[in-house]
Amino acid sequence: MPNYNMMKYTLLLLTFTLLTTIGLYAQPINRATPEANLKAAEESVANNNPYQALELYQKVYDETKDKAINVKIAKLHYDLRDYDKAEKALSKIVLRDRKAEYTELKYWLALSMKMNGKYAEAIDMFNQYTSEGADENLKKSAKLEIAGCELGRKAKQPENLLVNNIGKKANSPQTEAAPFMFNGELYFVSLKSKEIVTLDGKEGDWFAKIYTAKKETDAFGDPTALGTQINREGWHQGNVSISNDGNTMFFTRVETEFNGMSSSKIYFSPKTNDGWGAANEVVGVNGEYIAKHPNEGELFGEKVLFFVANMPGGQGGDDIYYATRKSDGVYSLPVNLGTVINTPGDEVSPFYRDGKLYFSSNGRPSLGGLDVFESQWNGSVWSAPKPLPLGVNSSVDDQYYSQSVDGYSGFLVSNRPGPNNLKSKTCCDDIYNWEMERIKVQLVANTFRLKRQKEKENQPLPNCTLQIVDVTEKNPAKVDEKNNAGGNDFSFALQPERSYVLIATREGYQSDTIKLNTVGVKKSIVIDKKLTLRLKKKEPVIVKRNEPIRLNNIYYDFNDDKILVDSEKDLQFLVDLMNKYPDMKIELSSHTDAQGKVDYNQKLSQRRADSAKRWMVAKGIADDRITPVGYGEQFILNRCTDGIECTDDEHRYNRRTEFKILAGPTSIEIEETIVPETNEKPKGQKPGGKQSVRPVFFYQN
Repeated sequence: MPNYNMMKYTLLLLTFTLLTTIGLYAQPINRATPEANLKAAEESVANNNPYQALELYQKVYDETKDKAINVKIAKLHYDLRDYDKAEKALSKIVLRDRKAEYTELKYWLALSMKMNGKYAEAIDMFNQYTSEGADENLKKSAKLEIAGCELGRKAKQPENLLVNNIGKKANSPQTEAAPFMFNGELYFVSLKSKEIVTLDGKEGDWFAKIYTAKKETDAFGDPTALGTQINREGWHQGNVSISNDGNTMFFTRVETEFNGMSSSKIYFSPKTNDGWGAANEVVGVNGEYIAKHPNEGELFGEKVLFFVANMPGGQGGDDIYYATRKSDGVYSLPVNLGTVINTPGDEVSPFYRDGKLYFSSNGRPSLGGLDVFESQWNGSVWSAPKPLPLGVNSSVDDQYYSQSVDGYSGFLVSNRPGPNNLKSKTCCDDIYNWEMERIKVQLVANTFRLKRQKEKENQPLPNCTLQIVDVTEKNPAKVDEKNNAGGNDFSFALQPERSYVLIATREGYQSDTIKLNTVGVKKSIVIDKKLTLRLKKKEPVIVKRNEPIRLNNIYYDFNDDKILVDSEKDLQFLVDLMNKYPDMKIELSSHTDAQGKVDYNQKLSQRRADSAKRWMVAKGIADDRITPVGYGEQFILNRCTDGIECTDDEHRYNRRTEFKILAGPTSIEIEETIVPETNEKPKGQKPGGKQSVRPVFFYQN
């Protein structure tokens, strides 16, 4: 993999070497001999003082014209992320290398070209290296970089994606990192010191701290450092994030020496009436390795802490792990996210939101060094990571991506050319704000009745109800519901890049459902849709004892067992039915799909069955007439068992509530309310069964 030493200094906010060596050394060196300067340069490299080493090597080369020294200078430019100077210096060496002494430098020249966005030139140079170079690891890496360059040549920034530097007040000439918006304030990490620092570190406060800044008219204001309960003197603080409920701050404390980092551990601080409380080390995730980049999420219905570590047994480099929360500040043993997420390279800065994990990686084809990727969690496995578009990603390093609750804005950190950098235009990381321009998508829908034989066209059908459901994610969500008693026209505002289902219903008519999406919409538009309903046939249905009858309208919020208002229609129907047959006893059962853990699904389904029973008992049905049973994923109706990849519609068909007669009448006759289902079945569904004619609305696992 490429040499990311200098980048890692910035990533981890550990040594801030490029910041601490501005003043360099106290003793003048203009009279030193080349030998003395060379020795001092090598000592500076050993002490992680690259800028000092660069200046010393330059003095040596100016006097000796030694090619080997020039190579060191060129490589230091790359390590310091000064890609313009690195490309120029490496080009001169490679072009003048008639004896093929420096073939390996073609790889680093190609990387410099890539970082400067010169993808075609980089591809040509990488190809030269793969045919001439001797290092097999670099050849393998070159092929990965070529794939990234090909992506870069095709990449286009979405028209509605806006990315801007958050301004010079929050972004200093040094490196900023880990932006996290909470309660109207931006939390982030920075050095902020403008004082010259000598090698003994005695001048100025050069330790990284956590700051907050508030949004002004068009940028963020002056930062304020958090108190000493968070910013511990003599340590670097970094990688700040805040829990979803706002009650806990996570961050890292890093101890460094001049020859590198000595420790990095994750801490937490509880929210108090007076601000953030005293910090304590998180139990369970720290060890004899580097732990960093904490971010809270949820897996299997439990809170987890995502974090990054280089612990033994990983995939290589920095890997992303998670640990399940046991109590405040205490977590279970870390679990590696596996080869779908982690690579032999580095995976860093995880951010989890609504079932999606965002992280940065240099171990897969990328537009630059670190690119931001997205992976979807389906309850049991992660999807193959996909890169975010150009604008979020660039030809350099992009990391610390975050997203607002509505998904329309967020932050990222990048060393793309900014308004104020310390040494070169790509040396140092700044915080950027990204935003998706809010496009207006208007839906106009009309309802009609199915035409009769003597009618030339379908007639308007007033007094309908129209539901609109967002089905973009695994768990569908009802967006809106409207009724038009006097007409048949409806109007809804939709979001771009989403998928929807429209469900039209009216008493005495069979519902109509259509799908639409706003994917690829680049400007404000109006979508016109028509739904046609047909009269229901009044055919009575015989329901026999022990025959499961599905109630399609009983649904719940995600991971909840509370009965929602729209579910009460089916439950009230069941109450009326049991009042009509006072000796009837039933089993009321709840089922989930096969996604997620078996024991969790069973417990969730039991809670939901119990909740439905409580509702009916409150309506006057005797307790002993209802047996609630949660079957979890025991009875899958189609092919979507554990390990089988299925569509969301196929999984959704298994999430259901049913009842069957256990005692009393051996059969009952029901008119109008329950008839054979007319909606299209998802692929893989078994035939048979009788279902509610009210609109098919799904509850969520």
